Amino acid sequence: MVSDRGPRPPGAAEETFAVASRRVIRFGAVYAFVVVAVAALGLAGYAAIRSGAADPTSVGTQASVLLGTTITGLIGLVCILGLVVSTIVWIVGVHRLRPDGPGVVGYLAMALCLLMVGLAYVLPARVSSLNGAVLLEAALRIGGIAVLIAGVVVVRSALRRETGLEIPARPRTMQVSSDDWNASKWDPEVLDDIERRRGGQDR
Repeated sequence: MVSDRGPRPPGAAEETFAVASRRVIRFGAVYAFVVVAVAALGLAGYAAIRSGAADPTSVGTQASVLLGTTITGLIGLVCILGLVVSTIVWIVGVHRLRPDGPGVVGYLAMALCLLMVGLAYVLPARVSSLNGAVLLEAALRIGGIAVLIAGVVVVRSALRRETGLEIPARPRTMQVSSDDWNASKWDPEVLDDIERRRGGQDR
């Protein structure tokens, strides 16, 4: 039961879980953007080749395709690696906060994400239309990431509600207060060290 005193401030475990949650969402969002960009560039390229506006045998066209594929491939790989690592850290973090971990919702979201991403390698090959295959692959990948992100958000909200823990959705920022400039509230050892150094400089 949640305490009437309000949410408890986060500790190390809560901060780790919060950071992992944010990173899963961010890496997932960037990966979804890369998928959209790749699909859009692919469809535009196919349209240009079919209309005769671009020559697939020309060096310029091949270089452009190679450069675009390399850049988007590297970004996508970084996002996938970051997403995998962040998801693992997220699973470990949520297990530290409650015994059943992500629960049915969390594990179901991860399972659906893996299923949809896996189907993105299989189902598009069965589509006769090239445009349809590209759109289906993009939809499956983006849908899988969207399910994973939704699961992370739901689990984070449920954990905050069930335990009364303050799990920040955003990183905490350092705030300077007037006490930071009040020397009377500093550590006595620090003040003694300052006085010793000042005395040495006055000699």
